[in-house]
Amino acid sequence: MSTLNREPENVAAPHVCGDVTQANTATATRDGLHEQWFVACTQRELRRGNPLGVKILGLGVALFRQSNGQVAALIDQCVHRGTRLSAGKLADDCLVCPYHGWRYDGDGRVVHIPTIDGIKPAATPSDYPFRQRSLPVREQDGLIWVFIGDGNADKKPIFRMPFYGQAPWQSYFMVNTFDGDIGMLAQNFMDVPHTVFVHDGIFRSSRGSAMEATVALKAESVEVTYHDEQDKIGMMDWLTNPDHEPLVHTDRFFAPNVTRCDYLWGSRSGFLIVSQITPIDARRSRVYTYIAYRFRLPRWVLRALRPLLHLYTNIVIQQDVRIMRAHRQGLDNAPDFEAHNVRADVVHVGIDRLLAAVRRGETLPEAQRGEKLMRFEI
Repeated sequence: MSTLNREPENVAAPHVCGDVTQANTATATRDGLHEQWFVACTQRELRRGNPLGVKILGLGVALFRQSNGQVAALIDQCVHRGTRLSAGKLADDCLVCPYHGWRYDGDGRVVHIPTIDGIKPAATPSDYPFRQRSLPVREQDGLIWVFIGDGNADKKPIFRMPFYGQAPWQSYFMVNTFDGDIGMLAQNFMDVPHTVFVHDGIFRSSRGSAMEATVALKAESVEVTYHDEQDKIGMMDWLTNPDHEPLVHTDRFFAPNVTRCDYLWGSRSGFLIVSQITPIDARRSRVYTYIAYRFRLPRWVLRALRPLLHLYTNIVIQQDVRIMRAHRQGLDNAPDFEAHNVRADVVHVGIDRLLAAVRRGETLPEAQRGEKLMRFEI
């Protein structure tokens, strides 16, 4: 048996010392999960001229795009009185606190204080000892990533979105807030047995037969290869599989927070779902769902069908949003709950073990790696 994962407690935001001469970053207990890149938003969500506030593992982050196109990320707290900076505005390429107008450049330095500069010539940034912590930021594959850790961000790779911008593949993002932590959501996204109950008739229907899969537990990932050429997903075979090719289905979890599900029919048709899970706090997560597809139809037909595909995938993901809310409510009803795993839950156990290793700052121990056969009925 294994217990469900719990996310780390909230990270305390920076505070100002009593003499208000400098800003420090106070941190609560951290673990290896904090030393990761997380998606803060899509590029479209960060609009020019407006700051955006997000939370990652309980830590507020203020994002804004500078005139040179670069994105800046600061701890979302003014060092003056602690006000949320993302509630402010942008002026002269700086983030302006909405309370007393203190201005921050992209590096987090306070460069203008109205209550001082209003009675003497404008100061230069070096005149002020005040500074808020800035965070490493990267833009890649339509997403904006932030690193909230204390370690070397350059040593941590950022997950690439498969086939992003590569013809003939087309892609789009969906963004949703789920009730649940990384472990709960990764287990849901990698869970085939639930699909015949939660997504019955729209994604997969029960046929009363056995399905087998090989589960490979590796140093930093879980890979599940399904052995069922008769398996079908969705309601549009005429679109996804007009040549009646066998379905090749592979699911992967990349520690600590990415799932990838591949559905391929021959060499010309495919459908991918990649879920980037960003923990907001111990109870909620923001999920950036990347959908990539290629089908054996002219591009103009696929463009015309795009709204239908968006509607279909949104219906499916909203079903998962609702079931995870019910799952969270059930856990809240019995805080001392302990999961009872069966053979079909080997994927869940693997995800739990990988996340535990991440929190320790390690890869999965050699003794826990290997392959297992999973068998269940759908």
